[in-house]
Amino acid sequence: MKWDLLKFLLSQNIRKTSRVLLFVMALLCVAALFSLSHLQTQYSVMQFLPEHHAAVEMDQEVRSHFHLTDLPLFVGMLTLGPGETGSWLDLERIQKLAQSGQELKNLESVEQAVSIANVEAATEIKGVVSVGPLVQMTAAENLQKRILEDPLLSPSLISKDEKTALIYLQLKSADAQVLAHFQPKVSEILQKNFPQSLVTIGGVPAIQTDLGLLLNRELRNFLLLTVLACALTLALIFQTWSTVIIPLTLTVFSNLMVFAMMALTGIPFTILSATIPVLVFITVVSLSVHFLLRLDEEGTHQNLHSGHRNQTGQLTLLWQVHKSIWLPNLLGCLTSCVGFLTLLLGDVPLIRNYGVAVAAAVMISWLCTSFGILPLVILLPTPIPRRWVQKPARWALWILQHAKIVFASILILSVGMAITSTHLFWTARLFDDLPAGEPSRKTTEKIDNSMGGIIPLEVVIRDQKESPWNDPEKIHKLDQLEIDLRKTAGVGTVRSLPDFFHSLEHLEHPFFPNSRRSIAETYFIYSMAEKNPVEAFLADQDHSARIEMRLHDLPSDEMQQLVKDLKATVQARFPEDQVSVGGMGAIVHIINDELSTELIFGFWQALGIIAVLLAFIFRSLRWSLVACIPNLVPPIALLGYLSLTRTPIKPGVAIIFSIALGLAFNNTVYVLNRLRTLRKQNRDLPVAKAFYLEGNPCLVSTFIMMAGFSVFLFSYFSLNQTFGACMLVSIVGGLIGDLVFLPVLLKTFPFALGPLRKPARAPLD
Repeated sequence: MKWDLLKFLLSQNIRKTSRVLLFVMALLCVAALFSLSHLQTQYSVMQFLPEHHAAVEMDQEVRSHFHLTDLPLFVGMLTLGPGETGSWLDLERIQKLAQSGQELKNLESVEQAVSIANVEAATEIKGVVSVGPLVQMTAAENLQKRILEDPLLSPSLISKDEKTALIYLQLKSADAQVLAHFQPKVSEILQKNFPQSLVTIGGVPAIQTDLGLLLNRELRNFLLLTVLACALTLALIFQTWSTVIIPLTLTVFSNLMVFAMMALTGIPFTILSATIPVLVFITVVSLSVHFLLRLDEEGTHQNLHSGHRNQTGQLTLLWQVHKSIWLPNLLGCLTSCVGFLTLLLGDVPLIRNYGVAVAAAVMISWLCTSFGILPLVILLPTPIPRRWVQKPARWALWILQHAKIVFASILILSVGMAITSTHLFWTARLFDDLPAGEPSRKTTEKIDNSMGGIIPLEVVIRDQKESPWNDPEKIHKLDQLEIDLRKTAGVGTVRSLPDFFHSLEHLEHPFFPNSRRSIAETYFIYSMAEKNPVEAFLADQDHSARIEMRLHDLPSDEMQQLVKDLKATVQARFPEDQVSVGGMGAIVHIINDELSTELIFGFWQALGIIAVLLAFIFRSLRWSLVACIPNLVPPIALLGYLSLTRTPIKPGVAIIFSIALGLAFNNTVYVLNRLRTLRKQNRDLPVAKAFYLEGNPCLVSTFIMMAGFSVFLFSYFSLNQTFGACMLVSIVGGLIGDLVFLPVLLKTFPFALGPLRKPARAPLD
C-alpha cells in the first residue's frame, strides 16, 4: 500500500513531487537538530561491568560493609620543577597546597580533596593523644620523619624523595559532562598556584575520560576521512558527480534521524556510540551503490539511458529497480541488525545500549535511503558507472573453472586459521589503550611505578568470634601477613589495621598492641577524628577486617593469577576465617575476559538467528544453510589474525565480531537473491550467470567499505588501528567467503540448494 501511494504521488508530477519530498526531508533535518539538545551522554566505569556478576556483587558487598564509595577518584600529581629547591614538606608549599585543596573542594563537582596538607592522623600533644590535621598538630622539625615513616601516608601522598606530592579528588558523580570538563579546571587551578611545578592529572577515571574524549575526537575526524575515501572510490566507479552527492546527502539525513531517535527514545550516547556515524555512512553508501548499479543494469537492458527517458519511462524504470533491489537491501540490513541485537543477550548496560542503537541506526538508514534516493535520482543527473564496472564479472568464471583447487585452498587455509585461533592472547592491560604520550597515562604510570601502584584490590577477612580484631595475636598475624604481601611481585602498597598502630610509633610512649585493652584504646583514639579512618578497615560489628592493596598494572592473565595467589596466601594465614576479594583488581580483568569470550563466540547465536530469518525469507532451510556456510570465513579469519598478530583480547576488540558478522552477509543476500531470481526462469542452477552479473556490484560495494575502514589504519591511536585492521580482515574474509568460496561450493555441490530439475544449460544463455 505504501509503495502504491508513493508511486501515485510521483506519477502526478515526478519532478515537482521529488522537490516536495526533499523539502520534507529538510524539515525533518531541522527538527532533528532541535532534538539533539535532549541527547543524553553517559560515561561511567561501571557501564562496562555486568549488572549481575558474582565478582561485581562481591565487590559491592565489600564496599557496603566498609562504607567505601564508588565515585570517580582523580589524582593530581605535583612535581617540583628543575629550578625549584626544597621539597613538598616545606611550610610555604604545604600552605599553598592546603589553599589549593580548599579551592578545589569548593568546586561544585568535588566531594573531597585530600593531600598531606589536610590529611588527618593521630599525634601526641603535651602527653595527650588526639586525631586531627597532621600538619597543624605536628612540630615543623618532626614533620618529615612523621610523614615519611607513616605507612598510611607515604608513598600514597608524597614520594620518598619528597619531590612529588599527590592530591586525591573525589567527585560527587560520574556524569560524562562533569568528567570531561573537570580535568582542565583542576589543571588550571593547580598550575596557577604552582606555576613552576609540573602539574598533571592521573588516575583510572582520568585515563578513561581521556580515552573517551580521544576516541570521539578521532572518530569524528575519521568520519570526514571516511567520507573523503569513499568519495574518491565512488569517483573511480562512476563517471558523474551526482554519485557522490546522493550518498553524502542521504548520510547526513540518516545520521540526523538516528541521533534524533536516540534523543527521543532516551538511548544514551556512550563511548561506543562514536562508531555509529561511520556505520551509518557505510550502510548508506552500500545501499546506494547497489541501487545505482542495478538502475544502470536495468536501464541498459531496456536501452533507456538518461537522455532517452521520458517521465513515464523513468518512473517505470525506477519502480522495476526498487522491486528487484528492495529485498536484498532489506535482508542485508536485517542480518546486520541481528549481529548487533545479539549484544542484548549480555549483561552489560553499555553494550546492550550500543546493540540497540546500532541496530536501530541500520534500519533507519535503510528506510531513509530507500525513500530518499528516489527524488535525488530523479532531480540529479543519472549516475553512470565506468566501463570496468559495467562489464560482467569474468573473473567469476575463472574461479568456477578452477573450482576444486579454489575450494580445497580456502578449506585448508580456514582450517589452519581455526587451529591458530586456539592461541589467543589474554594479556591486555588496563591502561594500554591510551597512547603512551598522553599526560594522564604518563601520570598514572608514574603513580603505578613509583608511588605504590594504581589498581585497587580489597581483601576481607571475616571472623565470627566475639571482637576478633581486638585480639593481639590476630593483629600480629595480620601485621606479619602485610610484610609478606609487600614482598610479592606486582604488589605496590598494602594497608590494614596494623598500620594504624605503626602510625603511633612516633609517640613519646610508642606501643604496638599487646592486650585487648591497648587495641581498644587505639581504636578509640582514631574514633575522635572528624571521620574515623578505622571504619574503612574494620566493619561488620568488628567481625571483618579489610586489607587495602594497590597493585601494579599487569597483563590480564598475570593479574588474575596474582589475585588468586594473594587470596590463597591470606586464606592460608587465616584458615578458619572467610576470605573474600573485591576492587578493580579482582573484577575488571576477569569480567573483561569473560565478556570478550562471550562477544567473540556469540556469533554462533547470531548465526543461528540469521539462519532462521533467511529460512523464512527464502522458504528453504537448504538456502539458509548455504548462506551461512561462507560466512564462517570472516570470524575464522579474524580469530586467526588476532592470534598471529598477538593482539591482546579485550571487549573493545571483541565487539568487532558483532560488527563483522553484520557486514558479512551483505554480499551473500545479493548473490543468493540474484540466483533465486534467475532460477525462476526455468534454469537449473545458474551459478555462473548469477556471479557473472552480481560479482562486480558486490565487489564495488566491498571496495567502498574497505576504503571507509582503511582510514583507521593511519591513526596514532592503537585502538583505532586495531579496529581498522580487524574490520579490513573481516571484510576481506567476507569477500572470499561470498564471492569465491560460495560459487565454488555451489559448483562442487550443485545439489546443495535442492535437487537438480533438468540438465544444466550453458551458463550465459
